[in-house]
Amino acid sequence: MRLPRYMRLGLNIYALILAAIMIWPVIQMTLTSVTSDVVFPPRHFSLGAFERVLWEGFFKSMLVSLRLGFWSTVLLIIVCLPAAYALERKRFFGRSFLSALIFVPNIFPAITYVIALGVYIAIYFIEWRGTFTVIVIATAMGAIPLVIRTIQGSVATLDKVYEEAALVMGASSLHTFFKVTLPLIAPGVITAGTIAFTFTATNFLMPWVLSAKEAPVAVYVYRDVERLGFTPQLAVQVLAMQVIILGSVQVFLIIFRRYFSGVNL
Repeated sequence: MRLPRYMRLGLNIYALILAAIMIWPVIQMTLTSVTSDVVFPPRHFSLGAFERVLWEGFFKSMLVSLRLGFWSTVLLIIVCLPAAYALERKRFFGRSFLSALIFVPNIFPAITYVIALGVYIAIYFIEWRGTFTVIVIATAMGAIPLVIRTIQGSVATLDKVYEEAALVMGASSLHTFFKVTLPLIAPGVITAGTIAFTFTATNFLMPWVLSAKEAPVAVYVYRDVERLGFTPQLAVQVLAMQVIILGSVQVFLIIFRRYFSGVNL
């Protein structure tokens, strides 16, 4: 049923307002990075903030974030891909309970979840506290619900007839999954991967509370906020972080477009 013109107009205006609210922080950061003061509208154009950034320390922490995002994404795909497939395709005792349990990280406030992990690590694995491996595992755990649900949605829309045809032709279950199922659900897996990478590479709470020995970029920027307050220099750092993270995601998508040639991403 076609909506009345006034309703379409109202929805378009509403969508534009939401888009403006979402994009405004980026616009504000951009304007602040090229001024000498933090006011709106900007009064004095200046590129001095770019010169005052300690780029060596920033890029060192940025590399930590990229490593954190990469290994967390690899871990999440390895764990969540078979879990999502099993939850969607298989029928077993406790399936509904497990589906609900996956959302536990999102039910409680994030700080409660992180502190609980910190206490557990302090009791049983104190010697690992703050190590890169622990930070990767802990950060990845926070993204499990997002990744599983994204992949599960892709599996749900896949017609079983393709898998059944492969099995009838003599292919094993494992061969069918990698040669038939995985290429067909590739868009969902890649989307889940980009979500996982962005979530983990920009995560602040896990590395901060768990006292990461190698500070990722979010923690580095936060420490500068504590030391300097909000200045044009901080705006430059945040913009650089966004550009590098989003650029990495685009590289990730280009690589997988080539690998999964013929698949719409």
